[in-house]
Amino acid sequence: MDPNSTGRDRPPSHDQEDVAPRLRPRRVSGAGRQRGAIATAIFIVVLVVLVAGVAVAGGLFAGSSSVSPAPTGPRLEAGSPTAAGSSTVTASSMPTPSPTPPQTSSPTPAPTAPPLPALLGAIGDSYTQAWSVSPQYLLDHTQFSWAIGTDKGDGVFSLLERFGALGGSPVVVDAATSGRKMDDAPRQADAVVAAAAKLAPGKTAYVTFELGINDLCASPDLMTDPAVFAAQLQTAISTLRTGLPAGSRILMLPVPDFRHFRDITQADPAAKALLSLPQNVYRCAPYLGTSSPATLTQANDYLNRYDASLEAVCEDINAHEGATGRLLCTYDASALADADFTIADLSTYDYFHPSLSGQRRMADDAWMADAWASLPLPSQPA
Repeated sequence: MDPNSTGRDRPPSHDQEDVAPRLRPRRVSGAGRQRGAIATAIFIVVLVVLVAGVAVAGGLFAGSSSVSPAPTGPRLEAGSPTAAGSSTVTASSMPTPSPTPPQTSSPTPAPTAPPLPALLGAIGDSYTQAWSVSPQYLLDHTQFSWAIGTDKGDGVFSLLERFGALGGSPVVVDAATSGRKMDDAPRQADAVVAAAAKLAPGKTAYVTFELGINDLCASPDLMTDPAVFAAQLQTAISTLRTGLPAGSRILMLPVPDFRHFRDITQADPAAKALLSLPQNVYRCAPYLGTSSPATLTQANDYLNRYDASLEAVCEDINAHEGATGRLLCTYDASALADADFTIADLSTYDYFHPSLSGQRRMADDAWMADAWASLPLPSQPA
């Protein structure tokens, strides 16, 4: 035989026939076929039940990590019948949660605030005196003042009017004087304290303190030295601390943000033209007018140091008298520095003093910065 033959033409050997004998078809009777079909059906049903049981058991074990056993129940050890046979776990074996008590909403507490003051004292300058709010109203017009104004149709809802709307009727001590600097603060403080001494026992005073504009806007004179400014301020504050009745409050205003005033007046053609006139070159220079012995950098430094002194005395009051409620002080440069003024809030007479809308804005900001802001107010009377 050819050794290279593939064997394709070889006859089968007897050994191969013995290893793999030919299978012959076997005849099955009708009854046998019926019994076979029944057995097959039973096998399929058993198989389906087994598969379903495995699926259920797998689902229970897959979710077992999110179910914690009851704190008082028996601990299930690995290999125990209950742990291994998840099909025996029933709803009755799980812990029953305690019923959640009904939620009840407590009523919102009414806003609380200090008693209304029996005296309203104003320490300040032309901003408190509502000086020249427009070309039609030149010089002092305190009826339009943000602090002590009384005009019902001006759009300025003053602090005095707000106290009145809440049922108060404080005595007004207007010690503010146009054109004055911090060196006049001790005199003004004396006037307020002298009036407060006449209050009935248990009555309180509220003092608005607004000074420093003329110390900064001194051109052609030099600005007040910040150390001198601080000493004059301390003298006035010492008078208030010792002379005001217990429970009184001080509202301390920062110096207006004349950096912002410079920006809005330089951006407005009418304001820029008026401030460039010869009679206005010294008007709060170098912020508004153009002629000043100080540079903008120096003026900004003095402004920052003035405000630091005003804030420091307020903090010192709160750190000492405030702890016992004897005297409290509010200072908020972000709310009270008139940085929210627009050009319409400056008087067209000089673009230096607040207009009627500026006085209104000062009143709104001052009220929101202090202790009675939470009290509901009626609209300003017409």
